[in-house]
Amino acid sequence: MKPTFLRNNPYYTKLLLLSFLCALALLYRVVTTHSIDFTFLLWNLFLAILPLVLSKTIRYTPKIHASKPVLYSLLILWVLFLPNSPYIITDFIHLETGKPTMWIDLFMLFIFALNGVLLGALSMIDIFYFLTKKYTQKIANYTLFTTCYLSGFGIFIGRFFRFNSWDIIARPKILFYCLYKCLFLWEAWLWIIGFGSFMWVSFLVLKPIMRTTKQNNF
Repeated sequence: MKPTFLRNNPYYTKLLLLSFLCALALLYRVVTTHSIDFTFLLWNLFLAILPLVLSKTIRYTPKIHASKPVLYSLLILWVLFLPNSPYIITDFIHLETGKPTMWIDLFMLFIFALNGVLLGALSMIDIFYFLTKKYTQKIANYTLFTTCYLSGFGIFIGRFFRFNSWDIIARPKILFYCLYKCLFLWEAWLWIIGFGSFMWVSFLVLKPIMRTTKQNNF
């Protein structure tokens, strides 16, 4: 039996199909080129799915709502892992023009990036409705707006300094040192503003579409 949010919202079924298309495109590239150069995209896609898993868990598990330590811990994890969803866009850096496989690679990177953006936006919508129900819509909007720009910061340090979400536990000292240094880099602020704004707009565009679904169960 399908979960409620799948039964009432066809967008999630389409998202699953898009993920399957990503895997097929990657398999086609591996078979035709005899190369596993882009198989890292599967790992990146897995990381992009985690924020949605966390947001669904937070929104639809009443037992979690009853425990503030558990709830806040999951919300912090969600904030830490959210940058992984739009991060896939930065994988276009691996596209090499002039190669015989350029158009295959372009298509493959595009659908992976599209999937990542959608996963992140849908995850933010979950948290928005959760915060709106628990607090107010104003608090929900402010929290999501701030989170988008924090994610822009996360994408920057992930791409250029190769930090991962779990480095806040594995390498906290060097991570916070780099975060401090990044505050004085204009390139970092360009990424923060650029990706943060992109995530916020993606959320604003998808939110009214999802609101029209049956009973907002998604």
